[in-house]
Amino acid sequence: QEKRNKHIHRIKSSVNNLTSLLNEFLSIGKIEDGKIRTNNIEFNLKEMIASLCTEMEAIAKPGQHIHFSHTGDELIFSDPTLFRNVVTNLLSNAIKFTPEKGKICIGVHEHPSFLEIYVQDSGMGMSHEALMRIRNNDYFTTKGTASESGTGLGLMLCKEFLVRNGGQLYIESEPGEGSTFSFSVPKPGK
Repeated sequence: QEKRNKHIHRIKSSVNNLTSLLNEFLSIGKIEDGKIRTNNIEFNLKEMIASLCTEMEAIAKPGQHIHFSHTGDELIFSDPTLFRNVVTNLLSNAIKFTPEKGKICIGVHEHPSFLEIYVQDSGMGMSHEALMRIRNNDYFTTKGTASESGTGLGLMLCKEFLVRNGGQLYIESEPGEGSTFSFSVPKPGK
């Protein structure tokens, strides 16, 4: 029964990921039409990320574990749907590009007027040329192996969602040393 439950959970996660991909395509149309509206409310960031980590571990490769650390305020003021989409996309990319038994970290650091969220993988990293292309071309995608491919839409949507909420996506990466994606969100009342 335990194996069946695990497979059912993976199937549900795969369906959710496919739904997410379809929503990304719909979101592109809304962005291009200027129809993305944010609904900023106060919500518990720590609870949301902990829940996402549990969901994403169901689709992780064998031996992968997502390490979550949080310091500072738990409440933030942002759009929870857009925020969830950004974090889900960054975590799924980290899982994709981190080898089996590799380490994936997600953390939150508090600053005086904002919270910084980062996702770090232990994958193959990116060349400086690839980083420049990502920063300049919304649809660029890197491919780690023949089995790892993507549309690049998720990262482009992350960037758009963050920009529309006054944020920015930062990327640090070195070949062979993994990548770190980070962004910030304002604290309530800031």
